[in-house]
Amino acid sequence: MTRARSPITPVRPGSEIQEPVSVPDDVWAATSLTPPPPGSLSTSSPFAPVSYVPPAPAPFDTSSGTPSVTDPDSSEAWNATHLSAPPSGSLSMTPAPWHEVGAGWTPDEVPSVPTGFSPPEERGSLPAAAVPDEMVPTLIVPKPIRGIPVDQPAAGRFAAPEETVQRRRRKLNRPMLVVAAAVVVLAVVIGYVFVDRNRPVAIDPNIVVPSSAQASAPKVARGDLAVKGYLEALQRGDIDAAIAYGPVGGGSRALLVADALKASLAAAPITNIVVATADATASTIRASYQLGTQAVNADYKVVKSDDGNWQLASSTTTVRLEAKRSDRVPLLINGQTIGPVVELELVPGTYAMSTGLAFLQYQSTTKITVNDLSYTKAIAELPIDVTAEGKDALVQAAQTSLANCMSYKGLSPSNCPARETTPRPLNESTINRRLNVPDPVSSAQWIVEKADPALAQAVIQVNYTFNAVFADGGTTDGTVYNKQWTARADATKTRAQDLEILWS
Repeated sequence: MTRARSPITPVRPGSEIQEPVSVPDDVWAATSLTPPPPGSLSTSSPFAPVSYVPPAPAPFDTSSGTPSVTDPDSSEAWNATHLSAPPSGSLSMTPAPWHEVGAGWTPDEVPSVPTGFSPPEERGSLPAAAVPDEMVPTLIVPKPIRGIPVDQPAAGRFAAPEETVQRRRRKLNRPMLVVAAAVVVLAVVIGYVFVDRNRPVAIDPNIVVPSSAQASAPKVARGDLAVKGYLEALQRGDIDAAIAYGPVGGGSRALLVADALKASLAAAPITNIVVATADATASTIRASYQLGTQAVNADYKVVKSDDGNWQLASSTTTVRLEAKRSDRVPLLINGQTIGPVVELELVPGTYAMSTGLAFLQYQSTTKITVNDLSYTKAIAELPIDVTAEGKDALVQAAQTSLANCMSYKGLSPSNCPARETTPRPLNESTINRRLNVPDPVSSAQWIVEKADPALAQAVIQVNYTFNAVFADGGTTDGTVYNKQWTARADATKTRAQDLEILWS
């Protein structure tokens, strides 16, 4: 079989195209094919291709500039750019040997049985295939587009809108709105005021709050004048003016009040104040005065403030309260109730402790005297005694309780200084108790308990004779009972009839 070759394109006159390079001998890389020899194609195959060879154009005459007529059978016709139809009989109708129908896939025959999807003319009476209704909405209902109203007319978004009825807005009653708003605001204000007034507030005793006197501290040019003004303010009972001459410590201010200073001056007034004159730079000032009947000589420290005025380094002294106290026994100093504090701020003077109770009192040794601001002795003990009124009330209550116990018709009465036992049953209505010491209570010594100072106690010797008749007719023949008993009572009561004696 002759291989196809690409024809060599002649150089057109005047184009200045060089001789083209020959194409490799590769039938599949050729750009144009040489027609097969005549008679090589057969017409017996129904799939035989129809080859069309255009006639070669006439050669171009370079001398005259016009194309020349050439024989169509010549080889020059195949090299022409304009082809004409091949002569009749030049192409063989015999199929080429390489174009043979081989084994392979062939399409199936068209089914002869009509279906629901066949054309109407072939389907006959067979109904067409139905399309599921549920598929239709998903196919024809468009999704809403943001910004476009969804309440479009039935004819489409471009159809004329239907006439709509304008909704009438209901007019609100404006006076009622104003009243309702005012009620709400008033309720909020009342609730805030209630919560603010009733919320718990923790007061830190270490926070120093300047008084009005401190806010307007006196203008003093020298330290001796500050000491003199301080002592004179205490002398006349002006506590606010006194503490304005210097800073106050961080302890409790319960005694920095006019009533406490007044009680101090009533017990021991400050008199005969003498302050030594000092120069403008002195930081220690010598002073003397009389506190009650006691003469005092003291040194006071003074400092110069930022504004150029002199004042005391401190206008109070801090005293620790370390004594063990009972929650049920109050502590009053100079008539002022002292809460559960551990430090007190004091000024020169006397301080007496009291309970404020009728039956209990602090001993006289608990009284302290602060001569000057160098006093720092702690209050370590607060001993308590039963008052004279308390003793009388306790004796009366104990005597009444003991008399009731002695007259009780029964063995071993509860909460009584009596514990009897008998070997045989007896007639309890015949029981008789008689004190051998008529009044063992009055001579008893009443004191307060160390563990609980609110309780007063006394040890009482109870000696009595017991008589009774047995159920079988015999008698006890006067059995004697003699034993020490402790009588206790809550001495924080305010009335004698409220005292209850407990025997043990």
